[in-house]
Amino acid sequence: VLSNMLPVLCGPILMGSHVATTMLWFTMALLVTTISHCGYHLPFLPSPEFHDFHHLRFNQCYGVLGVLDRLHGTDVAFKQSRAYDRHLLLLSLTPLNESIPDPPKQKM
Repeated sequence: VLSNMLPVLCGPILMGSHVATTMLWFTMALLVTTISHCGYHLPFLPSPEFHDFHHLRFNQCYGVLGVLDRLHGTDVAFKQSRAYDRHLLLLSLTPLNESIPDPPKQKM
């Protein structure tokens, strides 16, 4: 709990933010966390593909914005994956697995 709440709490405490501003900040943080962990790529909301790839491979995609991953090269495998193609803002109701399908699986 401390490792999840402390980074979100530091900004409002250091800036001496009003209670209403702090509540808005926590609401936004909770919304982004929910979107990142929901497992669905919902229309008109940020893509969870980057974070989903992090849960798929725990040595990839650490950052929130991707800047440090780009600097340290921990997003190389993600950029070579189909998930990178799907990492965009969905502006239609067509599911991404239809507009950007996975390659067909080979039979053994």
